[in-house]
Amino acid sequence: MYWEPSAVINAGGRADRLSRLADGVLGHILSFLPAAEAVRAAALSRRWRHVFAAVHAITFKEPKRPIRDDDGGGWSSDDPDSADEDDEDYFSSSSSSSGRYPTLAAAMPFADAVSAALHSRHRGPHAAPVPLRGLRVEFDGGGSDASAAAVDSWLHYAARNAAAGELHVDLRLGRRPICARAHTLRRGDVTRRPGYAPPEACHSSYAPPVSLLRCAALCSLRLASCRLDMPDAAAFLPALDTLHLTRIAGSGVAVQRLVSACLRLTDLTLEACCNLTEISVPGGVHLRKLAVRCCHDLAAMVAADLSELRSFEYSGPMPGPSIQTMNCPRQILSCTVNFCGEEAMDPAELGRLREFLLPFAGAVNMQIKSARLGASIGHGVLSSALELPCFHALRHLELTGMLPEDDVATVAGLGKMLERTPILETLSLFFMPEPEVSHYSCCNEDQLRTVHKLKYNQNAVLAVPEGNGVACLRERTREINLVHYQGGTAQRMLAKFLLCNARVVGEVYCEFARGPLFIQTKLMEEITGWVLNKSAKMVFF
Repeated sequence: MYWEPSAVINAGGRADRLSRLADGVLGHILSFLPAAEAVRAAALSRRWRHVFAAVHAITFKEPKRPIRDDDGGGWSSDDPDSADEDDEDYFSSSSSSSGRYPTLAAAMPFADAVSAALHSRHRGPHAAPVPLRGLRVEFDGGGSDASAAAVDSWLHYAARNAAAGELHVDLRLGRRPICARAHTLRRGDVTRRPGYAPPEACHSSYAPPVSLLRCAALCSLRLASCRLDMPDAAAFLPALDTLHLTRIAGSGVAVQRLVSACLRLTDLTLEACCNLTEISVPGGVHLRKLAVRCCHDLAAMVAADLSELRSFEYSGPMPGPSIQTMNCPRQILSCTVNFCGEEAMDPAELGRLREFLLPFAGAVNMQIKSARLGASIGHGVLSSALELPCFHALRHLELTGMLPEDDVATVAGLGKMLERTPILETLSLFFMPEPEVSHYSCCNEDQLRTVHKLKYNQNAVLAVPEGNGVACLRERTREINLVHYQGGTAQRMLAKFLLCNARVVGEVYCEFARGPLFIQTKLMEEITGWVLNKSAKMVFF
């Protein structure tokens, strides 16, 4: 039964202002909802029956399959590691269609639900639906011939009914994690510690149709768990400015051909693409955002011009692929580096870290994550500050990694690294916990310090390096953050070095690791005593 807006007016004396809006306005509002919820809006009244034809963005996400929990008798997801990675894209305002409300996929197979939603746009008194501006589908069952035919029909439909110069396509056919390499440390010549896992290979049989890869209206394209096996000149995307490729199977030549077909490319993201050994950007293209995550076969990136680059992100082994460019970025706002997997110990690899970071020496914000805090700076060939470029524009630095109990070399190395950041204002250190190798059952105070993450040795000698050469600590650094602070000897040495030399620091934040309150109290009193500026704001968590 439909509820008529006129009944609302007569019964309550109030007009239904929302239903008085034009179909185009209502369709634009419903475009920010998952397609299943937008279709259910037709049940509001006869006035809303054909509003879905004015929806210009279709969003479908296949619900996760529940699995039986034998212990508690309940249900849980079969995909605990999956998470949306939408940041600042066209569909960022759309929520998942898998929630506490019933969806179209619950009443019919998921592929049929998507096809029905697309065909329903043509029902009603209107001559034609509004042009399509966005199609997003997350689907795990794209391997069979029937599913591949359905996906082809969706993409053909999007290409035929696209809005002029404004079509966004997001097709994800899998939810596997991007990388399975855990951060692990080495102890001298000891090989891998527990926690390492090799990356998953790319396996996908579905290839998007050529009609999509030659759509002149396509301006952003995201493909995940697909295959690219296209001949030369099969793709031509004159309006595309955003390209995200995740777990793309096939030859690296096909990926290169797709990138070369994008003549207006400004945002390029490559994630876990197998067999991709090198990538080049067409001449005349000015990238503003470049992200390369866990393409472990990639050895070289050749970019014609990075002068307008504003954001760079890399995830993979150290030191990363060689970067050849005609023009370095004038001022890059954000540089994020994640050296995943096992700690690098090869002197030849460590020695090339300078060349890898050199094009991004003008970064304003930098994040470096590695197995060892500071990417092993202070060890071996990286024991000299001359191995690093001078980050003359860096204002915010974030370092994430493990700092073992006896790692004095890293403490000295980070001091030398700060000598290369003359105007640094904010320093954040995230201490990752080392893998647990043993467990104890005990109750006295000394044994509690061993079992808990927190530790405190009042007899430890905290010999910190001189900080006279660190100009940023004397003149510029105003905020220091210590996250997951565990109180090991090396961590205490590093904290003492920073706080005793930070003359103008105004804010100090410290988040302790899990542990007894009496250890937290001792560490808090110690940190408070090290702060040189007694008027600084101190916050402990």
